[in-house]
Amino acid sequence: MRSARSFRHTAPLLAALLAASFAAAAESPRYRLELAPGAQEEIVFDWSKERCQEWHIPDAPLRAFRDDKGEVVAFASHHRNRALIGNRLDRIKTTCTISFEAKNSADPSQYSDMSWIAATWTRNGRDVYALMHDEYHADQHPGACRFKAGMACWYNVVTAARSQDGGASFKVDDPPTVVAAPTFKQDVDQGRHRGFFNPSNIVEKDGAWYALIATTGGNGQKGGTCLYRSTDITDPKAWRAFDGQDFTVRAVDPYREDTSQAKPCQPLKVLPTVVGSVTRHEASGQWLAIFHLGPDPKQGIAGGRVAYSWSKDLMKWSPLQTLLTHPTMWSKDCGDSVRYSYGAIADPASPSRNFETTGDEPYLFMTKMHVANCKMGPQRDLVRIKVRIVKETP
Repeated sequence: MRSARSFRHTAPLLAALLAASFAAAAESPRYRLELAPGAQEEIVFDWSKERCQEWHIPDAPLRAFRDDKGEVVAFASHHRNRALIGNRLDRIKTTCTISFEAKNSADPSQYSDMSWIAATWTRNGRDVYALMHDEYHADQHPGACRFKAGMACWYNVVTAARSQDGGASFKVDDPPTVVAAPTFKQDVDQGRHRGFFNPSNIVEKDGAWYALIATTGGNGQKGGTCLYRSTDITDPKAWRAFDGQDFTVRAVDPYREDTSQAKPCQPLKVLPTVVGSVTRHEASGQWLAIFHLGPDPKQGIAGGRVAYSWSKDLMKWSPLQTLLTHPTMWSKDCGDSVRYSYGAIADPASPSRNFETTGDEPYLFMTKMHVANCKMGPQRDLVRIKVRIVKETP
């Protein structure tokens, strides 16, 4: 029989174990993302029938909002930015009108070589604030690059734009306001993909606005995905990146400012690369991030996958889980007939004007790239497939 003295030593341990057990039971339930039963891929934009020119392609994750007339305006376009418009998100059709096109400028300081509307947000459906993914391809401008390969000469920044006509047209400042940029100019560190890329959609949380922006790092900046916040969506200069403690990192324009005192942003753990979309699940209140990833031999994934992660606060993210596996744009298998990329979650029934929230059965929108002779040409469709969010049983 155990002595009273032994029990006195054991009791605190039992109490601690019980407390831990109760704490675990009180944690938020876990959720998983899966294909909805019987889900079939549906074409949203059919390149073979709907293109306005050869390179009219879906070349970015879907971004959408409801305008002041009640119509849905969406972008998932190439650098000649054309909208898809309809009375519902599941009934959008392409237009041939160009909402924005950069100037193909050879001057990298103008941030106007090629630009994609990468994120939009609006309160009233008329005044739309956007983040632009701006590419400078030095290999296409004589004397601007020491290499011939396009990737080795690629320099990228994120700038701000706005529309005052519900997304029919966008304007940028002159010069554009930089939201995220490397601290060096385009001719520095050539030979690799450099800069800040592909903002996620913009979401509002507790009176501020957030977006996730990827970087390949360099000059003291670590590679990864950084979280950006604005306390005034109407002011493009209000964006700040998280430094590991607070949102203090202001973008410094390397062509117009001294960058010697510029601070790096702190990449978030778990998030491996570009975030296709981030949305708040209405039932759980948790944020869901979507990624398209390449082959992963360690996990036995040859062609690539769609992965996802959960967060309660946009700062700390759960380990990646796999939604589905399929060949992605990074696949090296010449046997591929199609490849996929630019996955983004959106729910046609979302009460949010900017589709920031989802119910239990949203859609995964993706670009489907047709492959011929191991190459991806312009034949690319925008497709969607229904998914569902399921609460896991303990």
